[in-house]
Amino acid sequence: MKRFALGITIILSLILSSCASTAGNSEEDNKTITITLPENPSTGYSWIWGQMGAGHIEMIDESFTSGTLIGEPGVHTFTFAGTEPGHVTLTFSSRQPWQGGGVGDTEAFSVTVYDDMTISYL
Repeated sequence: MKRFALGITIILSLILSSCASTAGNSEEDNKTITITLPENPSTGYSWIWGQMGAGHIEMIDESFTSGTLIGEPGVHTFTFAGTEPGHVTLTFSSRQPWQGGGVGDTEAFSVTVYDDMTISYL
């Protein structure tokens, strides 16, 4: 029975980790956004981000939380704040920097920074 429960837990973890990403505004007057992406450092891939557009955002925090089992993916969390009003496309690419820059998954978010530095995203 314990093996069955462990097997189900592993399968559910793999399914949930395959979800592309989640994003959310903070409770702090929508002045920041947090993007959370699955990442497994044992594969050599890590998330690299960039932005394009008329506005500007700045990364104010970054963290990684490991999975609970060996080899299980963890999550890489990025928090951004607006520094210049306008529309920004925030792009994340999963890359292997030391092996010729192999590219894995990519994610993009459309972000609007308003004059009062509040942020919305799609």
